[in-house]
Amino acid sequence: MKKSFSIVLAFLLLFTNIGLAKSSHICMGSEMLNAIGLSAKNLDCGMKHQKSSSSEEGGLSEANPCCQNSFELVHNDGDQQLKVLQLDSAQLIFVAAFTQSFIFGIELTSTEAYINPFISPPSIEKNYTVLFQSFLI
Repeated sequence: MKKSFSIVLAFLLLFTNIGLAKSSHICMGSEMLNAIGLSAKNLDCGMKHQKSSSSEEGGLSEANPCCQNSFELVHNDGDQQLKVLQLDSAQLIFVAAFTQSFIFGIELTSTEAYINPFISPPSIEKNYTVLFQSFLI
């Protein structure tokens, strides 16, 4: 239990320190595609850059810059610092009681009634074994 909990916390710390990249493809001024990953991705909307067949100079012009990709990198630069809490005895008792009652829900006292298996015998009014015996003196 403790090992698995430690492993989960280690992976949580690892994943919070890894940066993410949001890649967006903007075509004709509007966002067409979005992708979130560990690194930036080049996205394509499938529209080929059209080249004009002829221009006034008679040559081919460059590709139409209608599509572009934008990247946003998100990463955590802050150092992890552990803070130690100073708890006095009253706060510690409160935390223990709160955890016991509301989180675990386990009762401290058992509600099961214990039955005493030993039952004392009734008192004897006369000792009949002595009355019917004969003694030699």
